[in-house]
Amino acid sequence: MPVLVLVSVMLLSGCNAYRDISVDSCTIESISPSGFKAVDAGFSIRIHNPARELVFSDISGTVYFDGEELGYFSSPSVTVPGKSVSEVHVDVTATLGRSFSLMQLMSMASGMRPEKFTADISMKVKVKGGISKKINLEGVPVESLFRKVSYENI
Repeated sequence: MPVLVLVSVMLLSGCNAYRDISVDSCTIESISPSGFKAVDAGFSIRIHNPARELVFSDISGTVYFDGEELGYFSSPSVTVPGKSVSEVHVDVTATLGRSFSLMQLMSMASGMRPEKFTADISMKVKVKGGISKKINLEGVPVESLFRKVSYENI
């Protein structure tokens, strides 16, 4: 999600303030199974946003492992305050695809390499008092979304 925010904002506008948005850190706050095929996770993302407030909505996508559909994810709307450095909480719900079970995923976890994961991501980005744009990203390396992730609170 952190790099996703940066990419989305740069696609949204050519304004220099939007290019200066940066993600300082991403901390996984919680991960919990939800039944046999789903996981709920909470992230805290520290974002420096010198531009106007941004609202990300209709966030969803598909995650692939080694080219095979691993599962689907969605997130409720997320607001990134403008002209500030702030902690933004993001909740994500992920559901495994038909060919994977949670037990299978857990047994594979030790051998999974981050570079084998990619994602197709879709969202709507709205600048406060301004334009709104639907963004679709395909084949995004999942590893790039979490380069500054902290696992200390799991």
